[in-house]
Amino acid sequence: MNVVAISTLTPQHRYVLAKLHEVYPLAHLIQPVWLPQANTWNQYAKALRSPFAVISRRLHSRYDNWRGARHFANVARILGPASQDNLPGLEPTCLPIAGFNCAENAALLRELRPDVIVTSGCPILKPELFGLARLATINVHWGIAPAYRGENTLFWPMYYGDVENVGVTIHRIDAGIDTGPILAHGFAEMTAEDDEDALTVKAAQVAARLLPGILQRIEETEQVEGFRASEKGKLYLGRHRSWRHDLIHWWRRKSRERNKTLAPARDAIYIDKPASSF
Repeated sequence: MNVVAISTLTPQHRYVLAKLHEVYPLAHLIQPVWLPQANTWNQYAKALRSPFAVISRRLHSRYDNWRGARHFANVARILGPASQDNLPGLEPTCLPIAGFNCAENAALLRELRPDVIVTSGCPILKPELFGLARLATINVHWGIAPAYRGENTLFWPMYYGDVENVGVTIHRIDAGIDTGPILAHGFAEMTAEDDEDALTVKAAQVAARLLPGILQRIEETEQVEGFRASEKGKLYLGRHRSWRHDLIHWWRRKSRERNKTLAPARDAIYIDKPASSF
């Protein structure tokens, strides 16, 4: 089976794909990358019209970048060398994130003739791309969908104390954001000691364990069922999280009882079950 992976290859995503590649070799790897963007006249005009709003967005962006860099560094440290493993025999094809769904990238994917596309840490794909897989395009979502869709979806259940809904979702990609038919949920064990970095590592280990079996089942049956949840859940965007949320969560963790398991690890596999069962 011809499997193409698309990933930004930050530590947790590299770990998952490297572990997958060990037991289920990938045929091709595409890495979306950020390239510097020149300022436009429209951006200058916005700054003149609403300087305080622009400054606020810039500060929020700076904070997000700082927090993200710190998070990735901590995840890489916890995972150790496994977060930097190469994928033997694969040289990533680097493509700009901006305009990722362009006709040129669609043509490239079409030439690769994928049976399955696997994404983990990937820009939102439009039908022009995710529809090119013969069997399915599946995504590793770092959160329990549909309850937590979008970004920072390991953080928000911790913030709200929803400890039973921390983990990963493997689902088919459709035109929505994390709304496609669900193939598996992997719920990570959560303890009172765990922060977002630790839970990201646990989620990566869960995803690395579930993903090979799902691909094997797809190859054996050439069918991808899963179920589409009736509820829509909530979509969290990056701008929804601020330093205030992080400060509040830090204080809650500081005052929480130590050495206590808050939620057990468990799996829920749906790939062979028809939608009518749910």
